[in-house]
Amino acid sequence: MKFSLFAKYLQKLEETTKRLEMTNILTDLISNLSTEETDKAIYLASGYLEASFEGIKFNTADKLMIKILEQTFSTPENIKQNNLKNKIQTLYKKSGDLGTVVYELKGNNKKAKDLTISEVYSKLLEITQIEGTGSQDLKTSKVSSLLNDMEPLSAKHVTRIILGTMRLGFTELTIIAALANYLKNKSLAKNIEAKYNIHPDIGFIAKKIKGKGIEGIRDISMETGVPVLSQKCQRVSGMEEIPERIKHMWAEFKFDGTRIQLHFDKDKKIKNKDSQSNLFELEKGNKEDFLIRSYTRNLEETTHQYPEIIAAAKKQINARSVILDGEGIGYNKETGNFLPFQETIQRKRKYNIAEAAKNIPFKYFVFDILYLNGKSLVEKPLKERRQILTKIILPGEVIKVDEYLETETFEELEEYFQKAKSLGLEGIVVKSAEKAYEAGARSYSWVKYKTADRNLLSDSIDCVVLGYYNGKGARSKFGIGGFLVGIYDDKKETFKTISKIGTGLTEEDWVKMKNMCDNIKIKDKPSNVEMNKAFKPNVFVKPSLVVEIGADEISISPTHTAGYALRFPRLLKFREDKKATQATTLKEVEKMYVDRKK
Repeated sequence: MKFSLFAKYLQKLEETTKRLEMTNILTDLISNLSTEETDKAIYLASGYLEASFEGIKFNTADKLMIKILEQTFSTPENIKQNNLKNKIQTLYKKSGDLGTVVYELKGNNKKAKDLTISEVYSKLLEITQIEGTGSQDLKTSKVSSLLNDMEPLSAKHVTRIILGTMRLGFTELTIIAALANYLKNKSLAKNIEAKYNIHPDIGFIAKKIKGKGIEGIRDISMETGVPVLSQKCQRVSGMEEIPERIKHMWAEFKFDGTRIQLHFDKDKKIKNKDSQSNLFELEKGNKEDFLIRSYTRNLEETTHQYPEIIAAAKKQINARSVILDGEGIGYNKETGNFLPFQETIQRKRKYNIAEAAKNIPFKYFVFDILYLNGKSLVEKPLKERRQILTKIILPGEVIKVDEYLETETFEELEEYFQKAKSLGLEGIVVKSAEKAYEAGARSYSWVKYKTADRNLLSDSIDCVVLGYYNGKGARSKFGIGGFLVGIYDDKKETFKTISKIGTGLTEEDWVKMKNMCDNIKIKDKPSNVEMNKAFKPNVFVKPSLVVEIGADEISISPTHTAGYALRFPRLLKFREDKKATQATTLKEVEKMYVDRKK
């Protein structure tokens, strides 16, 4: 398919907010793609070049793109008029989107080359691989050349892909629905989603289906180096509800840390990736050439951030290959006490990793094993998986097999909860000892119960920041005086407002919030955000920043699009380990409201 035609599909997607229309547009696109270009088209439409866990990025900021545009459009006429820079800045200020700026500057360009999707994809991939001395100049030249070769609509969307600002309003679930439509059997969406949950590479799955139909994905299985979507916890209204949901209870401490999925495979040689170079600062001279990687719950590779876990894995894992699920948490070297999440998350960095590891050492509490020596274990009951886990983790100081309580009585569960509370932990997670691991699911086979003040909401809410308001009075110095948050409607795949927040932030928090929002600010309301005009912020942001919010109560709201509002909301913490679609859902808030009324 010619990229110019592909760009028309992207434009149609941009112009609708209706999920059914998006699904139909994607279905038509998939129908008209060749097998060889299907994965590339799906990646590009999603705004990236490969599965998110591969970590391929352009690392091109707006400032560099403006420099690229100056080079691209430096025609003799523009040079003569000496107004190109001002023209770019004026257009950018008006639209807030450099893709639109490129579209306006291109005008009616009839000299464009008729490139295919595969040709454009190859050029973009080549750009991401440029590094070393002079890399910025070479990248500028390559991007400029590509934009010159394209007609306006194609250049607009390619610019957004490079900047990471594609916001077409659909998720992988929409693509899955489109693939089922393409197969003319909507019920197959569940089969496709099940494969995606254990192998979350939607481009790979789409290409398999395009080539061989539903048979093409039957051989897709769990493998090391490909993260599995994490199972998530459901909420309960009170501890007394837990025994009603789970008879044979398996209780574990809930740490205020960061979810880490560890992949280890002695039979797989590593690729030449930055993420596995210089990992072993804690063990100088000790180098390995087999696969050891870690991932977050949102599929981001974090191997380089936890050198002590990687080093410990070589000593403590007694197996050829495993996939482990657990929680990483920082601790105080002097007291041994666990650190709060906001300190633990400071380990999420690109530079000075060895120094951070010394200042904030980590322990990795493993609570599940999903894969062992080439075979998936997720279908086995939790009790059996844990018996296997204890045999393959050897004693050590970094990797610990999480302790647990197995019980059928409420009294023992309450006692265990009080123990968690006395240790200063977040609470407990209770699981069904007989159930399989449900990748990507949020079901009542896992429930959480936190140590929140019983007079307030029994649990916090993970919200997505949708924009902010300019500061007034004492907050004018921060440039921000409040922000708008929403929750996720997973049925419509949209974000709905639930609260304006202006409390619970320190001066440092206000500065951080402003900086993080300014990095993702956009000109207009995104198509996947539902918002009453009364709450229109001064600055819109891309719905990607997740924050944990506490409140006294949930109430019915006729003005917030969620239908609910938070009373006395306050910021508890930034959740940089979560992506927007992992925020609290509308269905969960509805349940919290009903439970609270009870």
